[in-house]
Amino acid sequence: MAGHTGNSPRKPAQVLADIKREKFAPVYILFGADSAAADELLRALKEALVQPGMEAFDFESVHADELEIPILLQHIRQPPVASKRRLVVARGIDRLSKGRQRKDQPEDGAGQLGELLAGLAALPEACAVALTCDYSGPMQNALAGAGLGKFVVDLRQPDSAELSALIHRRAKELGISLEPAAVQLLLDVSGEGTTLLLGELEKLATAFEPGDSIAEEDVRRLAGQSREFELNEYIGRVVRGDSAGALAVLERLRNWGEEPVKIVAWLAGAFLRRVPDPDEMKRARLCLLQLYEINRDIISGHPEAFALLETFTVCAGCPRTERYCPVYADARPPEFCLRREKRRDRTRGPEKRVLRAE
Repeated sequence: MAGHTGNSPRKPAQVLADIKREKFAPVYILFGADSAAADELLRALKEALVQPGMEAFDFESVHADELEIPILLQHIRQPPVASKRRLVVARGIDRLSKGRQRKDQPEDGAGQLGELLAGLAALPEACAVALTCDYSGPMQNALAGAGLGKFVVDLRQPDSAELSALIHRRAKELGISLEPAAVQLLLDVSGEGTTLLLGELEKLATAFEPGDSIAEEDVRRLAGQSREFELNEYIGRVVRGDSAGALAVLERLRNWGEEPVKIVAWLAGAFLRRVPDPDEMKRARLCLLQLYEINRDIISGHPEAFALLETFTVCAGCPRTERYCPVYADARPPEFCLRREKRRDRTRGPEKRVLRAE
């Protein structure tokens, strides 16, 4: 972006701030699968660059593999008729690397993708093109090799802080505001999908007047009462260590008649996604070991499946620093306690054979 001289990818919020200040770049490479963030950026670019009523002349959206690369580059270089810049959106440039090369190109040539990247690197500053592609290592290397790293916008799955910022931005555009507890509950029930998250937010906005502030109970009442809604909220509270809140939601799931095995599967998926995080890895692995044992006991016919889940819900929020355990009165560390460094594998015989969290 204008004024950005580094080669590291930028976050959507940084690019949106530049667009608001009318600091435009000739190229925007929207790198990742977050379609909601991509749509937000494209909408902001179109509003800032294209004169209303001139979309037929100064805006074009194509799939990158629909046109020959020289023709696509010609469209990108075309000057605007009446707007600040002519905006071209080319979707799916990662598919070019899988297509056939042109007949007049040597077999050892760079292919369509290389031809496009070389043309993008030579664009004049007055152009405006936004390109979308899924994240991959080879594509990242190709962009860096073409000298286009400074134009990359990182649209991989955002973390919770970025999702919260996205909620506040979109809520402001919709003329409403959300209390912190309402934001957290919306994140819990929507999971990690930005499209679902923004859809729920827009549904909330239709039920309130401009300027209203939305509370946690409003989200619970309006965002969608269903088993999946409750299940997402339960998973979010467990992962955050909010045992008291998670137990209340678990009781509602029991009343809904939710299957315990399905709850275990959703919990396992949530903790599996946290294993790569160095700060969460140890706790996530310990929780997965507990869930494995709980799942085995449930399918073996344990008469109190929800009692096992209640125990896990409390244990998952344990800070592992207190001497007092609110679940077990026995001083001996029980098998479900997350404080134990060793896990005895009951399926493998001798006690010395253990599963470790490390």
